[in-house]
Amino acid sequence: MTLQFLFTTLLLFLPALSPGCFSRQKDLALTSSGEKAIGIRDIAVLSPSRILVTDYTNKTLRLLDSVNGGVVSQVKLPGSPCGVCLLEDGRAVVALYDMKQLQFCRIVGDSLSLDESIQVNDSVWGVSACGSSHLLVSYCSPGGVKKMTMDGRVIDEVDNQKTGKQLFQKPCNIAMLNSGDVFVSDVGTCTIIQMDRNLRITKTFTSPMIKKPWGNVSVSTDQLLVAGRDSDSIIVLNPTSGLVTPLLGKTDGIQQPFAMAWCPASKKLFVGRDGTETTLSVFTV
Repeated sequence: MTLQFLFTTLLLFLPALSPGCFSRQKDLALTSSGEKAIGIRDIAVLSPSRILVTDYTNKTLRLLDSVNGGVVSQVKLPGSPCGVCLLEDGRAVVALYDMKQLQFCRIVGDSLSLDESIQVNDSVWGVSACGSSHLLVSYCSPGGVKKMTMDGRVIDEVDNQKTGKQLFQKPCNIAMLNSGDVFVSDVGTCTIIQMDRNLRITKTFTSPMIKKPWGNVSVSTDQLLVAGRDSDSIIVLNPTSGLVTPLLGKTDGIQQPFAMAWCPASKKLFVGRDGTETTLSVFTV
């Protein structure tokens, strides 16, 4: 049984999330002793005890102990990392915004190392695996989403010119539900854009409860969590009904939420704040 199969199975048994379902746990340390704060941009769950975090400030990819906190391993990157995702071959890929580059990293046990990299034509922010042979990337200026092969060949693309509408302004994180639907949070328009894996746009969502949506993460086949940095909130979106429900806010300790990750095995939600931080917030169902 593969880890991906196990995670997918666990998703099927997750109850619908509702206000009050989360309880806050002890924060996790993001840094080693005496180390300065980091600028977290994205989080990826490797296992119930390990998570990956992109450190924009120090240009590193960090492997953290998600149970006890602390840095297990880290690798220096050639540029400033934003999005990160795991691949089916056990590697991770990081979007280097300032370098217009996708950097692949190897994960062997608790050790990180640099692998190959590919140049792209745009300042990439978000990245998500689309099956075993394709990547989805979001990019800024002028803004849009591309589907490409692992060697960087673009096979599909959507932007304002193709849609004839000003849908994209600053698309950031990308999440994919088990159904294959893709969701992109556009912080410029405060919109969540839904499309299929061939980048055909199907729906868009806005809500006064979500301001400046950055992080988004799939938690089940019909539940998407979205972090609103300027609304100090995390909401759950049901794409089928369009229903938006507030889950966490200021009273729960949510302040400028930026990056998120969900671990279905431990039922933990990891939340990183904007700015420079030394800890990561953790919530459990």
